Parts: sequence; structure tokens; C-alpha cells
Amino acid sequence: MNRITVPALAVAALLALPAAGNASQSFGSQLKNSPAPGPACVETTPGPCTIVSYINPNADGDPVTSPAPADGVIVKLRVKSAGPETVTFRLATVNKQGDVVLAQGAGVGPTLNLQGTSEIEEFAARVPVAQGQHLALDSPSTKMVYNQGGDEFAYLYAPTLAEGQGPRAPSAEGVGELLVQAVMEPDADRDGFGDETQDRCAAQPSTQGACDTSAPAVKRVRLAGASLRFRLSEAATVRLRIEKRKNGRYVKVRTLTSSGTAGKNSVALGRALPAGRYRVTAVATDAAGNASAAKRFAVRRRH
Repeated sequence: MNRITVPALAVAALLALPAAGNASQSFGSQLKNSPAPGPACVETTPGPCTIVSYINPNADGDPVTSPAPADGVIVKLRVKSAGPETVTFRLATVNKQGDVVLAQGAGVGPTLNLQGTSEIEEFAARVPVAQGQHLALDSPSTKMVYNQGGDEFAYLYAPTLAEGQGPRAPSAEGVGELLVQAVMEPDADRDGFGDETQDRCAAQPSTQGACDTSAPAVKRVRLAGASLRFRLSEAATVRLRIEKRKNGRYVKVRTLTSSGTAGKNSVALGRALPAGRYRVTAVATDAAGNASAAKRFAVRRRH
């Protein structure tokens, strides 16, 4: 009788388990604290400023906030505010040089209408994020901050950070913890949609619904003057190989590539074909990478 040791059984059991997929992750504030009814963002500069989440923890490491742990897509935002406010979500890169925290805009998200109940408010989002980027808000006040005047957990930039601008030093002293949290999901095909709740086909950048596994079809290829006309079942890139019958065999004349839409299409030949019998071999490939089988069509130029 064959004998299997306990370690071998354990290894077999592990191999039988399905591979764990990448899961969604939360980062930013842990939202354990309550916001304070903060003043205007930067009193010396009118209008909103950008509040950038950045941690300089105390000796106990509390409170805790964090930048994005990986590349992905933010699919949900959670915010606490001490009063109603309209703010715009933003991402920022941060480079701390000594006591100066240089920040730069790294992407803009949705505008949020906060009710200001001091409880967690949740908003849907779809914002690509890169590892190490920090959460931020463009806001006219600091009502979304805990512990005003405490340790430096967030920095203020006025006027607001804008795309394309270089790094800037803060416009005021750091304030408390910015009470913003993001939920991010992986984005395997890098199409800007979260793989778990927004993208049903993480393998195809062109598809967010069910994966497209159907190849396009090419139909009714014919000559019309100095062009070749054909039909497509869906939008696709078509490769057309033209061969002329000569002495009982077909000789290649030219190959054309054309981007077509569903329905009628045509591609210019450049110059009309001489009279004779031809065949055209067509292969269509759609945006999802599905390619049709090569299909041949007989065509004829009479004069």
C-alpha cells in the first residue's frame, strides 16, 4: 500500500486551493476621529485651497493615515465633515524636504456635496491612482479635519493645486488629520475601471461589461472603381490581401489594412486594378483582439 506523509498531504491541499486574487484596499484616514468646525482654508488667500493628507504621527503612531499602497482605481470615497461644504477630490504627490512638504497635483476626481453631519459620508468614484499618491480635497474650509492646530497631519496649499504645475511649498502651517478615506481596486488591464465592481472583463481594456469573445465577420467584398468595398458585422481592423489569377495560379498584388465600422465600408486601392480575375483574403480583428478566420472572396475586373 502506498503511504503518503502528512507534509505531502498538506502540500496537496494547498495546491488544490484556488489562487487568491487581488482584493480592494482602503487607504488614507482610518476615520476614527471626529472633525472640528474648522475656519477658512487659508485666511490670507481668498477662495478654496487644497488640503493634502500627510502624516507626521505622534510617539504612539496615532492617528494613522497612508498614501496609496499600489496602482489601481479609487472606486469609493469616505469623508467626515463638521459642516455642509462642496469640495473636490484630488490626488497629490508629496516630497518632504526637511521641514518643507512640497506637493503637486496628480489627478482630479468628483465634486462632493458634503452634508456635514460629522458621520461618514460615502461617494462613488472612478479615479486612477498610482502607488504613493496622497488623498487631498479642494475646499473653502477645514471642516474635514480632526484636531486643528495639533501635530502636522495635513498641509494647505492656496490657491488650489492644478494639473501641470510644479511642486509647491505649503501656504500655511500644517493642520490636523484630513478625514478622507479611499477604497481602491486593482486594474489589471489599465482601462481606468476597478476590476471588482466596475469592470466585468479585466482582461480586455476595451471591454467593461462581459468579455467580448466573438470575432467580427467580413461580408460581400467587391471591387468598385479604384476602391474595395466590404461589410463588417462590427467595428474592426481589416487586413485585405489581393491576389490576381495568372497562368492558373494566384500571384500577390498588394495588401491593404483598413479600420472599419459596423456595416458598409470601403478602402481606396490607390490605383485601379488591371482587368482580370482576383481573389481577396480578408481577416478582421476587433478592439478586444478577436480575429476572424481568413475568408476568401472572388472578384473580377472586366475592363
